[in-house]
Amino acid sequence: MTEQQLYRKYARYYDLIYEKMDLKKESDFIQWAVEQHKTSSGNKLLDMACGTGRHSTMLKDYFEILGADINPDMLKIAKEKLFDMEFIEADMKDLNLYRQFDVITCMFSAMNYNHTMEELDRTIENFYKHLHEGGVLIFDMGINQENWIEGLVSVDTVVDDDLKLARICQSHLEDGIFNANFVFLIKENGKVDFDIDQHKLGVFPVEDVINSLIKIGFKNFIYSDFNKEEWNVLSGERPVFVAVK
Repeated sequence: MTEQQLYRKYARYYDLIYEKMDLKKESDFIQWAVEQHKTSSGNKLLDMACGTGRHSTMLKDYFEILGADINPDMLKIAKEKLFDMEFIEADMKDLNLYRQFDVITCMFSAMNYNHTMEELDRTIENFYKHLHEGGVLIFDMGINQENWIEGLVSVDTVVDDDLKLARICQSHLEDGIFNANFVFLIKENGKVDFDIDQHKLGVFPVEDVINSLIKIGFKNFIYSDFNKEEWNVLSGERPVFVAVK
């Protein structure tokens, strides 16, 4: 399955599966991190890997946002929610928008769609080129080698009157790659469906991510799980990177 196909069949279930995400906490953290670290004068934000526009919905009153995603079906849903916002189909690994921003966000472990350090370096360099001097890049890396648990089974469910959905996956790391095969079991409007949604994710040591940012020219701050506390490798929590150009 190519990256352009990711979520294509299941984009319409995406918001239901992740409806318990604390978007307010994450969006509040983004605003705080921008206030703390940004020194550029503008408020233009690139929401890279914007998905269905969940973070943009929370941030649209504070920034002038361009939403970008590799998946046209996700963008279609985002445009329906945010009809007055600009969206573009784009790949973070091959990004050339001919404009610069004051803030770039890449949320919900989307950076893990870089499969190798070479791809990650290229993506970070693309972000650097698209930032004004004094701008900030904010991304989380919920999947990393420090918090990896081999064999962990995750189950997400959605239940309402017309839809019963279960999504099941088991973690397995091979040569630094998590081939995430999400098994979907769906009963919708009385009809039963079964399929596998395949995702290929790079799993990196946090130190390698830090070194990549430094090599490309960023000054780095790492926070713990969208809180204002410094990330600690022993915590097992999600590192959130705030990188300043």
